[in-house]
Amino acid sequence: MWGGDSRKILSGWKAAGVLFAATALFFWQLRNPVIRFSSTIANDVLGFTLAIGLPWLAVISLLRAGRWAKAFAVAAGVPLLLYSGVVFLGIFTMSGSFDRFAERAWKGSRVVLYLTNGGATTDFGVVIRQERVMLAGILLVRRIEDFYPCQSLEVKSTDEGIEISDPSSSCKGFSGRNKGYRLKSFVYF
Repeated sequence: MWGGDSRKILSGWKAAGVLFAATALFFWQLRNPVIRFSSTIANDVLGFTLAIGLPWLAVISLLRAGRWAKAFAVAAGVPLLLYSGVVFLGIFTMSGSFDRFAERAWKGSRVVLYLTNGGATTDFGVVIRQERVMLAGILLVRRIEDFYPCQSLEVKSTDEGIEISDPSSSCKGFSGRNKGYRLKSFVYF
């Protein structure tokens, strides 16, 4: 029923589909982190490897599939070269752009405030995350909120979660009053 050539084409398309889905999941994970290493260097190395490797592996797997798949792979390779250049540039200029400046323990997890710095052309921002250690060196992470532009916030633990305030009024993205967040003991449940 299926010839050897047909199986090869189907296999190439399946591999490409899985790799494209993994690429999309990787980029979703950058904006909405779920599992991270506690080491910034480990996150950077893994992120760089996946950001460059996954899309190129998908294109390479299409090259093995068949004539139409090869045409698609070649067409996808051109913008992928531009993308790879942007990733290289971004990785080398982003070091130190996500600095922890406040942390509060809360029922076995911690709430961490990070200061973001996109460089000379952007304002600072603040990202608030809840983190819980799953295994040594591996964190379960939930993004709670982000404020932009913002340079500083204060965090206080409460029975139900945390309360964020801006006593110095340095956050245009913050409404000026205290803001409370209900947290979950195990980050997501």
